[in-house]
Amino acid sequence: MTGRVVVVGLGPGDPRLVSVAAHEAIAGTPHRFVRTTRHPSAGLALPARSFDDLYEQADDIASVYAGIVEILAAAAAEHGEVLYAVPGSPLVAERTVELLRAEPRVETVVVPSLSFLDLAWAQRAATVRSQGM
Repeated sequence: MTGRVVVVGLGPGDPRLVSVAAHEAIAGTPHRFVRTTRHPSAGLALPARSFDDLYEQADDIASVYAGIVEILAAAAAEHGEVLYAVPGSPLVAERTVELLRAEPRVETVVVPSLSFLDLAWAQRAATVRSQGM
C-alpha cells in the first residue's frame, strides 16, 4: 500500500500568514514532521519530528534531502498518512517536495501557501506605486 504525505507550507515567517488550508491539514494529521524547527511558524505543526538533526549530521545537502524522503516514505507506509511542514510555500524552492513528488512509494498532496516571494512582490508593487512609477 502506498502511503500519503501531505505537504503544507508554513508561510514566510509570520504565523498569521499560514493558510486556513494548511491549518486544517495540520489539525487533521496526527503524524507530523517539520523540515526545521528554525522557522517562526514551525510551532503551528507541533508536536512533530524535525529534521534538524539530519542537517547537523549529514556531509552534504543531497544526503539530507534523501534522508528526509526516506523517513517520510517509511512513516507514510507505516501510518497511512503523514504531514510534512516546510518553510514558505511547498512549491517554491523546496527540493524535498520535488523529490517526494517523484517518489513512487508515496502519494504526495501539496497544500499551497504564501511564499516569501509573494511578500517581496507585494512590497515592490507598493514601492513602485508610492514612487509614482
